Amino acid sequence: MPDAKMPDVWGDGKLFTFSGLDGQTSWSNTLVGGATSDPLGIVLHLKPDVQLTFGGALQEARAASGLVLGDAVSATAITSDASGELRFAFADCRTIVGEVTGDLSVRLDGPGETEAGFVTLLAEETAAGIRWCLALSAHSPEEASQRAAEAISADLDALIEQRSAFVRGVEPAGDERTYRKCAEVLKLNARAPEGRIQRRWTTPDVWPHRHMWLWDSAFHAIGWRELDGEMAQDTILAVIELQEADGKIHLCDAPEPQNQRHTQPPILAWSAWRVFEVTRDEAFLHACYAPLGRFMDWLFANRDVNGNGLLEWLKEFNVERCRCGESGWDNSPRFDRQIIDDHVDINAMVVREMQFLAQMAEALGERSDWQQRADDLAGLVNERLWHEEIGLYFDRGPGEDPEEWMTMKSGACFLPMIAGIPSEAQARRMVEQHLTNEAEFWALTPVPTVAFDESQYDDDMWRGPAWINVNFLIWEGLKRYGFDDVADELRRRSMATIEHWYAGVGAPLGGIFEYYDPARETHPFWLHRKGGQCGVGGISVIRDYGWTAATYVAWAKRK
Repeated sequence: MPDAKMPDVWGDGKLFTFSGLDGQTSWSNTLVGGATSDPLGIVLHLKPDVQLTFGGALQEARAASGLVLGDAVSATAITSDASGELRFAFADCRTIVGEVTGDLSVRLDGPGETEAGFVTLLAEETAAGIRWCLALSAHSPEEASQRAAEAISADLDALIEQRSAFVRGVEPAGDERTYRKCAEVLKLNARAPEGRIQRRWTTPDVWPHRHMWLWDSAFHAIGWRELDGEMAQDTILAVIELQEADGKIHLCDAPEPQNQRHTQPPILAWSAWRVFEVTRDEAFLHACYAPLGRFMDWLFANRDVNGNGLLEWLKEFNVERCRCGESGWDNSPRFDRQIIDDHVDINAMVVREMQFLAQMAEALGERSDWQQRADDLAGLVNERLWHEEIGLYFDRGPGEDPEEWMTMKSGACFLPMIAGIPSEAQARRMVEQHLTNEAEFWALTPVPTVAFDESQYDDDMWRGPAWINVNFLIWEGLKRYGFDDVADELRRRSMATIEHWYAGVGAPLGGIFEYYDPARETHPFWLHRKGGQCGVGGISVIRDYGWTAATYVAWAKRK
């Protein structure tokens, strides 16, 4: 496929790692890094960081030619002090083989011993330039040196071809280069079986999160179903198979044991059914059905502390900037007050999960009461959480006092539509009065997680920025009610935003980002995250992020 428009952006923070689709990966001892443009190189996150440098400041936003993947690069690089060909590829999760030509060089700055292991760089001059190999060992510097010596003569052309084959082989839709980039992101964040996880699994981003997260995995499967149905199934089953005996599914998990108090948004039955629509694998459906039913029972037993039949997220009142990590909306102002609310999103999701469990039961020939339970909970949501005066669903405390309402408008207000909870009249009011109101939610990049006209609106994570996974859920809700024109425009604007910031817009920062400025003015690099500005220390808005890539792939294939 010589004319394929391949990913070619060398964006600061771009993920470099080895994919579990290509071989064994390691949760604790692996090479993972992010691109740097000043200097041109890779910062390897080995605790402490180690810098691999090829030249001075990159002079262009993109490598001048060739491809720039997270596991293989073949490009012409022009920097402030050098130019030449830069080629490298991951041989495995602990070894990178490469070469530089022209004025480009290669050096490693930082300690040889890190928490991840011992790292070494071997470089040899050749007639063409400099051949090099970087290797990591979990055991000793001698083993790292031996690994480098054995791998440095590998067939680099063959390695680059092997690593790029997956991205070259996808059938693109939407913007071709962005689509292939999103497929690459899904590939890089795929992990091989390891430890407690006995099948392939996914992580939102190999660094800094690296764990397997519940609702992230559900979204990843929505993208993977368009690329590889078996991988989509593995993505869901890997989460389910670590379920506790009492039915709980952890917020996140890993190859090594984790101690988790929290769960996360329950959307696995939805994702499993969407994958089943493609694979038609009844064995997969059977493997999901009973565990996800137990998860629903666990939620009702453990997330209804006020006993009124509606569910609440577990909140942390002693935490300032992440009071409700369990919700996935970590620092949303929805959770600022010190009160136990019944929450709109968890109840809407559980209604929908039980609807899909009812469909699973029917497909498997099982008798169940899931549809009745879904209808009962939907009735409670309408009775308790619909605010007639405003025309939206809101979080609400258990009492009757008007002060119990949390009437700040957020993206969560629209999620009852995914489960068919509103009447046609309620849904139309929500969409026409609020969602498509430019003063509230209808931005260049919809849907801000906090409405523009709320005093709490900010550019900090879940306090205003648009999250594409939430947009995807709202899109499904709109389609359910027949608001096809609004749904299509939401999809178009969301995809356009992903494409816009991936292109780099004049600076070498392009990526597939975690969240976005709804006005599409501030680069994700300069947004805030839990009180800190991302571009100045701390954890930045994460690039090459799993569910943003997955939703783009899904939207590109399905309208």
